[in-house]
Amino acid sequence: MKIESILSKIPDYQAFYTVDELDEQVRILEAEYPDVVKVDEIGTSRNGHSILCMRIGNGKKNALCFACPHPNEPIGAMTLVTMARLFAEDKELLLETGFTWYLIPCIDPDGTRLNEGWFKGPFSLTNYVRNFYRPVGYEQVEWTFPFDYKGLYFDKPIPETQALMQLIDEIKPSFMFSLHNAAFGGAYWYLTDNIPELCTELENAAARQNVPLQLGEPEAAYITKYSLAVHSMISMTAYCDYMEKYAGGVPKMTTPCGTSSSDYVNTVCKCVTMMAELPYFCDPRIDDLSVTDKTRREAVMENIRFSEQHYAFLQHLWPEVKSCFEEDNPFPKFVESCIESADSTNMAKRNQSLDIEFDRLATVSEWFDNLYGVRYFECLNLSLAIRSCDFELSKENCNNKSILLEVRTKLDTELNRMCNWLESKVKYEVIPIKRLVSVQTESALLAAKYIKGDEKYV
Repeated sequence: MKIESILSKIPDYQAFYTVDELDEQVRILEAEYPDVVKVDEIGTSRNGHSILCMRIGNGKKNALCFACPHPNEPIGAMTLVTMARLFAEDKELLLETGFTWYLIPCIDPDGTRLNEGWFKGPFSLTNYVRNFYRPVGYEQVEWTFPFDYKGLYFDKPIPETQALMQLIDEIKPSFMFSLHNAAFGGAYWYLTDNIPELCTELENAAARQNVPLQLGEPEAAYITKYSLAVHSMISMTAYCDYMEKYAGGVPKMTTPCGTSSSDYVNTVCKCVTMMAELPYFCDPRIDDLSVTDKTRREAVMENIRFSEQHYAFLQHLWPEVKSCFEEDNPFPKFVESCIESADSTNMAKRNQSLDIEFDRLATVSEWFDNLYGVRYFECLNLSLAIRSCDFELSKENCNNKSILLEVRTKLDTELNRMCNWLESKVKYEVIPIKRLVSVQTESALLAAKYIKGDEKYV
């Protein structure tokens, strides 16, 4: 497989496709290559938008790839449209993969529309934050698969998830690729199976595009590292075990979420699942393994201190305004869930930091992640809180207008302060979309190479 030649055909994208533009691209591919690209509507979103799936090839094994599992993550949408064209134009490449490919560029069209405010730029931390949207866990496609473990029970998959479940049941994929974005940081992957050669090649794929690896703190504290930037798959089962060990039990959320697509597919068939997390913005410190003069425990405690300050601010304001939000408002639920889980999450971090492994000196990447990564994600909470207020204020007959305006002003002041602080402290690069699409495309092709000849995955 001539990777460099393949990747050279990827366009130099300057912006992300909107939902309507993605649908248009799918239909263009169907019209241009009717003998190769077959398009099916596998379901509809909660707002009635068609979920389109491209079927390409006639391989013995099936590969299922879906993008926008979180709607603020459109890199994967660009990747799947790109992969579809590469396969359609190069039948030898398609044949070489050995798979029939099922490509879904946008599994959450409703949520993706609520992010389109930043899709065309300008590409900055602040503009991304200000136009960010992410649904609460129990309304996310990736985290609404059925689950029952240690007191957490969920059996209300949303329509988009039901569409994925039905397709998984039908095609029984040997390879499933859930395309994610980490927004700020470096590149990293999750894999259900530890395939050392694949781990090395995935990391090399990022290096070829000059995308740094995420070498700070892991996104999920309970994961196992297969290599520097490839981890065991995130799982609600592992999360529950971790919270039981370090926080005295699983948090009792008002409405718990379900488990991931990876957990579900392995109840249906033997399948290697991969998630690829890639950033829009990176700072060179994220992959700096040189040692600081602070311990990893001190870094985590600084993380917790920032987090507690942030949630104290939100918890003070939230009771004033939460009753103003009506059921049709999509923005406050995620903020509410983060407030609910903040104390138990920080407790688990604090208790875990007592382990002996936190005695060692922190790397620059770990210190950077704890100091700046946490602040960035707290900015997203503030932005969603502001958008919650704006949604109600935009209504013709807005109730509680004075309360909403007062709280919004306080939230906006704090968000401006935090964004200005981050913009001054973080010397970030905006990574060109082509380089990000190249990493995800190569990741898919590499995984296919290792899985196609293994008879375990039938």
